[in-house]
Amino acid sequence: MELIKSVTAAFCFVGLAATIFDYISPSEGFRLNIKQILALILIIAMLTPFLGSDLELRIPELNEITDLKEYNELNESVSKSYENILKKNLEKRVLESLQAVDENVKKVVIQADVHEYNSLEVENTEVYIKTKEISEEKKEKIEEELKNNIGESKVEFYEYQE
Repeated sequence: MELIKSVTAAFCFVGLAATIFDYISPSEGFRLNIKQILALILIIAMLTPFLGSDLELRIPELNEITDLKEYNELNESVSKSYENILKKNLEKRVLESLQAVDENVKKVVIQADVHEYNSLEVENTEVYIKTKEISEEKKEKIEEELKNNIGESKVEFYEYQE
């Protein structure tokens, strides 16, 4: 009897939530996404009483694999490769943006680290300029453009040599 009560309560809750979200959703596409999410919640809510709260998923082979040296080396290699791709793409976009401010900007080198949730935190930005001297006004414009694109970071200017 308790099982039927749990399933009925789950249906009522999800039905009520679906009705509320249907009224407050702004567009048809958003409604469809909410209905899909609520359908998944309904399925999970229906299965929970049958499976009980003691449900645990154990994969001993997975623990053995993650303990291997090769796995850790591969994981580190993929992380470094991902970090390099992110930096190169960011450098390319920032260079294009800075060249719109000053055509003498020839190269940008970004020093950054990938942190939790794959976010790229820029620590230092090196800007290479073709001319020996750059006006303070141009420097300020470049720094402002960098701030808009990558946030706060230390900016250093260097002369570009081919």
